[in-house]
Amino acid sequence: MRRILLKNAKENMILAKDIYSEDGKILIASGQKLTGNIIKRLKDFGVYDIYIIDDNTDIVEIEDVITRELKEEAFKVVNTAFNVDYINSQEITPEIKTLVSKTISQLLEQKEIILNLCDIRTVGNYTLFHSLNTTIFALLVGIKLNYDYDKLLDLGMGTLLHDVGKVKVPKTILTKKGPLQEKEYEMIKMHTIIGYDILNSEYRFEQQVAEIALYHHERLDGSGYPFGKTRDEIPQTAKIVAVADVFDALVSDREFRKRLKPHMAIEYLLNSCSTHFDSYIVSKFVTFISLFQVGTPVLLNTREKGIVVHNNPRFPSRPIVRILYDSEGRKLPYKRDIDLALNFHYYIVDVLEDIEL
Repeated sequence: MRRILLKNAKENMILAKDIYSEDGKILIASGQKLTGNIIKRLKDFGVYDIYIIDDNTDIVEIEDVITRELKEEAFKVVNTAFNVDYINSQEITPEIKTLVSKTISQLLEQKEIILNLCDIRTVGNYTLFHSLNTTIFALLVGIKLNYDYDKLLDLGMGTLLHDVGKVKVPKTILTKKGPLQEKEYEMIKMHTIIGYDILNSEYRFEQQVAEIALYHHERLDGSGYPFGKTRDEIPQTAKIVAVADVFDALVSDREFRKRLKPHMAIEYLLNSCSTHFDSYIVSKFVTFISLFQVGTPVLLNTREKGIVVHNNPRFPSRPIVRILYDSEGRKLPYKRDIDLALNFHYYIVDVLEDIEL
C-alpha cells in the first residue's frame, strides 16, 4: 500500500483505503479497481490523494483503531446530533453515550497505538471525520493520563460534540475561502457558547461535558475565546480537546486551505506549548501520532528516496523506510529496508507528494 496523488492515478490500480462521502457512507470501498469514471468522480469530490495496493511495497492495509462498523455508527450519530432540526430532542443522548462507550472499549483493548492518519476524506465531510478523530485523540490522551471510565466517558461525549454550536453559524461563513470580516469572526466564536447551551439545556449533559464545548478554544495565555481564560481557569478536559481539535484541523483539507503534513502540525503544537497549549498534554499526545504515515513517500538526509513501511511505537519519528531510489536518483533493483530507530545517522528530511515505482 502506498499513497499517490490522485492526478497520478491510473485505471486498474486498486484502492487500498475506503473513501467516504459527505454523509459518512462509503463512497468507494477498498479493493475497488479504479476506472476513468471513478477517478473523475474522486476529483469532483475534491479528493487530493489516495492509497493504492502496491506489490512493490507489500504493505498490508493499515488497521484502524476502531472498526469500520463503529466508524459508520459514529458518522450516523454525529449526523443526527448536528442536525439543527433535531436539537430539541434528547433521544440522541443515550446513543452518544453508547457510541463513546464502545469507542473507549476498543481503544483500551489495544496495547500500543500509533495512529496513521490515512483516512481519505472529501472536503465536504470534514465535520464527521473531525468530530470522530478529535474524540479518538482526546480519549487516547485521557487514557495516557489514567482517567477512570466515567471521566473518559465525559471527555468522549463532550469532544464528540465540541463543535455542535456551529450548526447555528451560517455555512457561508464556516466555508468562506477569503479572510473573515470582524463580524463574521465574532459569529464563529459564538459557536462555543451556543454549543454549551445545546449540550447543557437541550441534550441535558452534565456540566463537565458541556464545558468542553464552551472552553475548547481558550488558550493558556488568555488569547483564546469566548472569555479569554488562562491556565488553571481552563478545565483539563478542554485543554486536551484544544490540542486534539487544532491538530486534526491542521492535517485536514478545507475549502480555504490545504492540510499540513502530520510532522509539521506536531511542530506547531510543540512550538505553541506554554502559550496556547498545555505542554504536559502535548507530550502525551505526540506519543501516539505517526509523524510519517505508513505508505508515505519520504526523502532521507542521504538523498535516498523510499516509502514508510512500518512505524516504531516507541519512536514515532523514526519509522522503517523501504529505500527505492539511491542518492543519485537511480531505482534500486532490490528491496532495502532501513529501521531509522536503529540507524540514527539516517533521518527523514521531507515528505514527498508522490514517488514513481
